[in-house]
Amino acid sequence: MGKKVAATAVKLESTVAATTIVEPKNEEARKEEKVTVKLEEENLTETAAVIETPRYVHDNPRAFKGRLGYACMNTILRKQKPSIFSARTCRLATVAEKGIDVVKEIALQNVTDMKTMIQWNEDHNIRFMRLSSDMFPFASHEKIGYEIDFAEKQLKEAGDLANKYKHRLTMHPGQYNQLVSLNPKVVANTTRELYYHAHMLDLMGMDQDSVMIIHMGGVYGDREAALARFEQEYQKLPDTVKRRLVLENDELGYSVSDLLPICQKLQVPLVLDWHHHHINPGNVTDLISLLPAINKTWTDKGIKPKQHYSESRNGAVTQMERRAHSDRVQNLPPTTDDVDLMIEAKDKEQAVFHLYRLFELETVDDDVWIPQTGVETKQTGGRKSTKAARKKKAAEDALKDELKDENGDDDYSEDVKPKRTRKAITTKKATSSAKKRKADMVSGDQEEFNLEEEVTQVRQTTKRATAAALAKRKEIEKEVEAIELAMEEKENESAQADDDVRMDTAMPEKMAKRKKPAVNGKAKKSAKKEPTAIDLPVKAPPEVKATTRRSRRSVDGKQAKSNE
Repeated sequence: MGKKVAATAVKLESTVAATTIVEPKNEEARKEEKVTVKLEEENLTETAAVIETPRYVHDNPRAFKGRLGYACMNTILRKQKPSIFSARTCRLATVAEKGIDVVKEIALQNVTDMKTMIQWNEDHNIRFMRLSSDMFPFASHEKIGYEIDFAEKQLKEAGDLANKYKHRLTMHPGQYNQLVSLNPKVVANTTRELYYHAHMLDLMGMDQDSVMIIHMGGVYGDREAALARFEQEYQKLPDTVKRRLVLENDELGYSVSDLLPICQKLQVPLVLDWHHHHINPGNVTDLISLLPAINKTWTDKGIKPKQHYSESRNGAVTQMERRAHSDRVQNLPPTTDDVDLMIEAKDKEQAVFHLYRLFELETVDDDVWIPQTGVETKQTGGRKSTKAARKKKAAEDALKDELKDENGDDDYSEDVKPKRTRKAITTKKATSSAKKRKADMVSGDQEEFNLEEEVTQVRQTTKRATAAALAKRKEIEKEVEAIELAMEEKENESAQADDDVRMDTAMPEKMAKRKKPAVNGKAKKSAKKEPTAIDLPVKAPPEVKATTRRSRRSVDGKQAKSNE
């Protein structure tokens, strides 16, 4: 198997002059480069196979001619006081309490800061940026969603600034947007979210190069059926959405080989993510040969091609570890000259500056350059679960409120929380600021990765809960069935008891008639007519006690039989 891959690498090197394939040099490096791939049909006798997947890198990165960009947040501006960033949001509870106007104020501040970020990028030779999807919080929400036209003027100003400098601005709606979902509600939510993104770019006056990228989503056990659902739902989208929508290959469900055919069929541009392909190559053995076809999905719609590039963190071995993005990247992929490249790395604009300096692509001012310090590890330092911390804080807040009510002011006793000196507060603030600066380096894509992991855990929990609910439902159905059978038996017993009572009542009367002597013929005639006079009280009880449909049928049947 190794020989086959080596031959492929030689083939790529001989056919693409500007491309080299970096082969693993040692055993540890080989482990980092291993991925599980699907064998060809004739080789499916084995359950799985692990092959060496080469990483594609540019042979002459100094010749790169496209634009390099970063995603969503500028780490330098974010650290300023007050912070400059365009992803402010709030809680739904705040909206319920203060009204939708508070959300609109937040959105306007986000747009204002977006303009500042565009100008900062121009001043420092960065002309490509991904905008935050949280610019207008809850704009596409099912219940409290709102139109964003109130910010049309501010959005147009930001768009005019970007167009003036020939900047490319794109968007990447979250992984929750899935047109292939089996849940109609998810599809409806996705459609609203995509329209919000497209409408925002339209209000900014951005051209067709300002695309919005989504992943195909889940496989749901049948990839072909999922792709068919995407085609069906795509046709229903508004033209303003279809004009900007593009698909990206991912590291889990859909490889380049899965998406390229449907992208060609529907004329949907395909965003090649080199890192995702390295982890999930599908059945592609010669990616370079597919570049013209991939780029053609863009140029056919008059859009400049766009690709993504990132690298795994040092020491990453497992698939989960390899999916996480590094702080900065050390290479460029073998793109063609007409491609813009989004660098997905934790250090954001610093990762772009690093490539500028490494390959002498642009000058970087010393006042904005932050050298990379320390040794990067596979630990991302990303978002962790805050459930325990939030629970503890809620308990502390409840205690504070209780003491506040008792004392009548905001002070609370020393034994609960001693007052700190100004020096202690300053020291703690400095420590907290240092931690926050470190945390601020977390990339938007790493946050998406962590969110995706949370989604996976939620799905697994949901599956277990669904299975438990189904089992519980079956138990309840069995119990209901047993109760119904018991009730039926009870009704039958009640009907039988009614018959027994009726028979016991009628028997003494019949015996008395038999023993009564006949005096004359006239008396005999009256004795013969006597039973019709006593039939009424005997027939009455079954009609009174017939309380259910089943017991009525039983009693009426037996009554008819007795009448016969």
